[in-house]
Amino acid sequence: MSTSVKEAIAARHSVRAFARQPLSKDEIRELLEAARNAPSSLNSQPWRFKVVTDPEDLAWFGTSDASKKQAWLANAGAIFICCADLEHYVKDSQSAAFFYRSNNILQGEPLKGVEAYVQKAADDDEAAKFGACAMNVSIAVSFMMLRAVELGLGTCWVGMFNEANVKARFGLPMGCRVVNILAAGRPDEATVFPRKRKSLEEIVIAD
Repeated sequence: MSTSVKEAIAARHSVRAFARQPLSKDEIRELLEAARNAPSSLNSQPWRFKVVTDPEDLAWFGTSDASKKQAWLANAGAIFICCADLEHYVKDSQSAAFFYRSNNILQGEPLKGVEAYVQKAADDDEAAKFGACAMNVSIAVSFMMLRAVELGLGTCWVGMFNEANVKARFGLPMGCRVVNILAAGRPDEATVFPRKRKSLEEIVIAD
């Protein structure tokens, strides 16, 4: 029986204990396909992924050079370096705005709003571009995490890493910024502790 989206959302949790088993090529492809089909602003799709499966590289991620000595990363079946392509984010957003105008998909104030948004993205400094891109990448990574649950895999979003060292080791392009590292693999957990979640009353702003 397949897992529903609701079930995947409820079951997903951060896994930090993996069986030392590699992911198959098909499993890796399924996770990347989930990311590829995620929504993005102006369909810019600024996410880029470096897939790491070599045992030596996986072990490196558990060192202080990479991630503050998070040794458990060495047991992941694969690590996805999730990046934002700042240059193509702007170019693809500009292309979308041109498409909307030339095909009369948007007109008047909505079109002006899109064009102003795109111009702001082009004029922004790197930090602002990275912030906008990172939001889109985060959506794609969320899709990957839910697909992993459906495949019987576990994941953990890792935000503690040395970006300069990661980029240097794996030869990432100049225009790419690392948003996060996603560890994926077969869970090997003795205990899964319940996750405390705020109530609806705490997260919904009342009238």
